[in-house]
Amino acid sequence: MTTQRRLILASLDALDTHPTAEELHAIAVQQDPSLNLSTVYRTLRWLEQEGLVSTRRFDEPRRQDRFDPMLPSQHHHFICKSCKNVIEFDLPALGDIQQDFEHLHQVRIESASVVFYGLCTACNRQNGPVESEAERELSQRT
Repeated sequence: MTTQRRLILASLDALDTHPTAEELHAIAVQQDPSLNLSTVYRTLRWLEQEGLVSTRRFDEPRRQDRFDPMLPSQHHHFICKSCKNVIEFDLPALGDIQQDFEHLHQVRIESASVVFYGLCTACNRQNGPVESEAERELSQRT
């Protein structure tokens, strides 16, 4: 593990977002001005192979890889479509679904990612109350 690799991993660990390679480079280059973007990309791919980083691809206008430090437990994401805030979460029920799928199809899932898109609490307040699908159906019937 080189000094630059440690710097990139430390920069990723210090963030509570899911940065792009460019965003990580902008942070890490403040501590090591000699660090170039291609080194960041190569390091992220190496860290991913070593199981220290995972790549995420969210539904964004500009598709690009975002990086996430590997946590001891699997987690999923909620992304606000308005402010782009990312909330990480874990739901035991998703693990149950994964186990059911493995059993039903006789496969072994090595990784999984669930991403919910919607409005966060702050953006939801700005837009007023949102009806659930069931509430919308009920109001259309009456």
